[in-house]
Amino acid sequence: MRVLVTGAGDYLGRRLLEALRRDLPAGSRILGIDRTPQPSLDGVPFLVVDPFDADSLAEAVAAFDPTLVFHLAALASVAQSSETPSYAWRADLLGTLNLAEALATTRATLVFLSATVVYGEAFEDRTRPDESVTPRPDTISGRTKTACEYILRDVLANAGVKHLVLRPSNYIGPGQAETFVVASFAGQIARIERGLAPPSLAVGDLSAGRDFFDVADFTAACLRVAERIDDLPDGAIFNVGSGTVTSVSGILDALRGLTDAAFTVEVVPDRVREAGIRAEGCDPAAFTAATGWSPVIPLAQSLSAILADARSRLG
Repeated sequence: MRVLVTGAGDYLGRRLLEALRRDLPAGSRILGIDRTPQPSLDGVPFLVVDPFDADSLAEAVAAFDPTLVFHLAALASVAQSSETPSYAWRADLLGTLNLAEALATTRATLVFLSATVVYGEAFEDRTRPDESVTPRPDTISGRTKTACEYILRDVLANAGVKHLVLRPSNYIGPGQAETFVVASFAGQIARIERGLAPPSLAVGDLSAGRDFFDVADFTAACLRVAERIDDLPDGAIFNVGSGTVTSVSGILDALRGLTDAAFTVEVVPDRVREAGIRAEGCDPAAFTAATGWSPVIPLAQSLSAILADARSRLG
């Protein structure tokens, strides 16, 4: 098996590379590509390739001749996509189109990392949509990922190249950037504990609900896809998550229970999403039925690890 991972230097990409290196069958080859040079990872080479450069990307794909590609190169944060809409569209669509064209003459199978954010306004009708629900994206991130799903369906189907779409919910874990809510809370608490910040936590919509699950469970889901790739149907779309919606206030309460530090809470307007307060989960039953995967890491364990990591980063 020859596995190519795009966006390999990002938070999820590096963790997926580590999981692939650890668990793929002996003799498998792995290549990570990213726009910028990356710290080495024992046994896994990195290649600097700009996904906007179609020729360079095609050359890299042809030289490695992958049998499986995990396409992770995109803006992962809803907030970041909203702040840089033009770049978000270029990064997601142009990179995906160039990759699809590069794979059009190969025997590879592509696994595209979308997100449950594509459901958008459909969450108003169903808190935990399954894959039969038509996406109604209401954020830039949701719209770009939906568009990428259509690009892959059209370009790869025409070329006879197999592809799958994974729509994960909110994966979390140690080391995640503070543009994500759990990492933000943990980082702020760690600084308050050290006296490096005033005892006030900046928050957004605490009553919003999300399906949080551990990033290690998601990399395990990707490994399960690699193991069962020949049995999964072409064009299949799968939600991946815990199936449980937890309020952001519940996350904050759990983290508060892990510290002796006292702090107040301040709602900051620019942390409040325009889409408003609502619950956003998913039904992962189809993926579980197809692969046998289910998450195994309790949310409390994930939160404890994230806070411990935030503390350790302060030295």
